[in-house]
Amino acid sequence: MSGRTTEQGKREDRERCWHWFHGLQGISQKEKEELLLQCPDVAVWYEESRKSRVKDCWKEGMVPASRTEHLQSVLQSDAQRETLLKSYEKLKKEGIRIVTREDEDYPEGLRTVFQPPFLLYYYGRLPEEQAPSLAVIGARNCSVYGEEIASGFSLRLSAAGIQIVSGMARGIDAAAQRAAINAVGSAYAVLGSGVDVCYPRENKKLYEALKERGGVISEEVPGTPPVSWNFPKRNRIISGLSDAVFVVEARENSGSLITVSYALEQGKEIYAVPGRIYERLAEGTNRLLQEGAYLVREPEDILRGFGEKYGLFLSEQEDKKKIFKRNWNLLLASREKIVYACLSLRPKHIEELQEETGMDIPELTSLLFDMEQKHYIKQPLKNYFIIQENEYQQN
Repeated sequence: MSGRTTEQGKREDRERCWHWFHGLQGISQKEKEELLLQCPDVAVWYEESRKSRVKDCWKEGMVPASRTEHLQSVLQSDAQRETLLKSYEKLKKEGIRIVTREDEDYPEGLRTVFQPPFLLYYYGRLPEEQAPSLAVIGARNCSVYGEEIASGFSLRLSAAGIQIVSGMARGIDAAAQRAAINAVGSAYAVLGSGVDVCYPRENKKLYEALKERGGVISEEVPGTPPVSWNFPKRNRIISGLSDAVFVVEARENSGSLITVSYALEQGKEIYAVPGRIYERLAEGTNRLLQEGAYLVREPEDILRGFGEKYGLFLSEQEDKKKIFKRNWNLLLASREKIVYACLSLRPKHIEELQEETGMDIPELTSLLFDMEQKHYIKQPLKNYFIIQENEYQQN
């Protein structure tokens, strides 16, 4: 017990040093990287700053004379040290976790991104390294069609075992993450604010669900508000945590394309949904397709793309789903079986179900209501229905 306590104490000491170094205001990340090149042990910087001897940590000529005095002032700031140490104690009490670049569980995909984060703050957990991850991104002010695509694809892909990563923005991001949760999959949000700041506030319910069904992640010091300049740089983390990027809808100068540019630098595949040539929400995605992105018409297009690296993992997940579904169907009544057989993880409108089953609307509505109450199916959008997997996945 004492050994574990000692190890935990050492880890917290290291976390505290990284939190201080990372949170210092007035020094750019580039300058911090240069300081670490001269002395890679962040604990040394912390200790020497307390003794007002940080100048001894860098070699003569390594720091421009014009910045020497400023860097000393920031590193040795008692006010900043006190504020950051208090914030560390507060975040620990609030259950916020930290992973630093020197930790083994630091995401491998982030080690090679542009200016890898010194650390990540998170609720829940980080994406699993052995499972595939897909960034699903797109317009905040998306169309109903775009929301349906994001939901339907994410339901199918998440149920197949793919982790969904996005930014929790309204529109495409939120639709994809809600669908992943509905499929009892794993979803992760990377915020442009502190991990303890829910933005936008309308997604509070989703934010809380993500803590349970995956994770909420940020490199920003807890308490940081959602300022505009944080969002472009958080996109490198979204792409870094993902094996590929799926763009549903995007305007010509969309922020989603920043994520795409990071992903391309990282050697990731890009998938995009085609749209009408005169539709502004399709300008960005159509251009991506012109430039070589993979055109996507169904979730299987993406699953095939993941097959080479994760084929065995995905096939094992599919086998489990078939067994669950076979057992689940035994519980359905005959009329319910007819309706259930027409449903999948793709949202289907009640009128489409009417055409396929031949039932009239009153009977179909009654059956759908009963099946929803029994948790056989779900209604992710009004009058759209999907199979409900979470109950039989737990059996």
